[in-house]
Amino acid sequence: MNQYFGLILTLVTGLFFLIGGLISLKVKNKDKLNAFSIALALIIIMNLLAMDLIPEILELLEGYDLSFKIMLILIFALLGILLLKILDFFIPDHHHEHHENETNKKEHNSHIKHIGTLTLISLILHNLLEGFAIAGMSLNDYKIGLMVCISVALHNIPLGTTIFSTIDIRKNKLLVTALTLSSLIGGLIFFIIGDISNLVLAIISIITLGMLIYISLMELLPELFVNRKKKETIIGLLTGVIIIVISMFI
Repeated sequence: MNQYFGLILTLVTGLFFLIGGLISLKVKNKDKLNAFSIALALIIIMNLLAMDLIPEILELLEGYDLSFKIMLILIFALLGILLLKILDFFIPDHHHEHHENETNKKEHNSHIKHIGTLTLISLILHNLLEGFAIAGMSLNDYKIGLMVCISVALHNIPLGTTIFSTIDIRKNKLLVTALTLSSLIGGLIFFIIGDISNLVLAIISIITLGMLIYISLMELLPELFVNRKKKETIIGLLTGVIIIVISMFI
């Protein structure tokens, strides 16, 4: 019974991306929404790194000596960064200038779409692992699985808002579907193949860590800096902090 409950939870967490997407579709002023969403996403992703991914990696590598941990984290985090850097060459419309003429406005909007696509790809990998973990936790204790599901869902709403407001959904239907179902697929993998070694899980987590660091420092942070004086950016940062505080008490 807990097995089916765990799979339902993984599906629910993915569907919360769509709730964020619906919010973005209801907002008419996309420029203000983008400034808000990018600030919100940066806070949520930084929290994801500090409170979820890094502790999870250290726990998975427990028992290995310090020098091995450092080497493994450096190598595979750099690999994650490199993978997204390589994707930069295949995802168009990256470079832009922040001026008011029409051409540069178009370039800026294209850059926003670029950020959304990179974030989406990274989160698919992360959610596969998250679904794997939720399914495993639910199998052992359905209450813990439920609490983790709620916490993840709270994070997925603002991330969904960011992604849906920064990409062309019609051109990225396959990626959006993959994102929505990625947690469920991770849960199915858990029940199909059973346990995966902690070392393999750690390596995948570290690659995801590198990807999200790249997005935070090279994509989101520069965009936030440009929009730092906008009230939507401040509201986005504060909203991210509020969401994190709420999730801590759940």
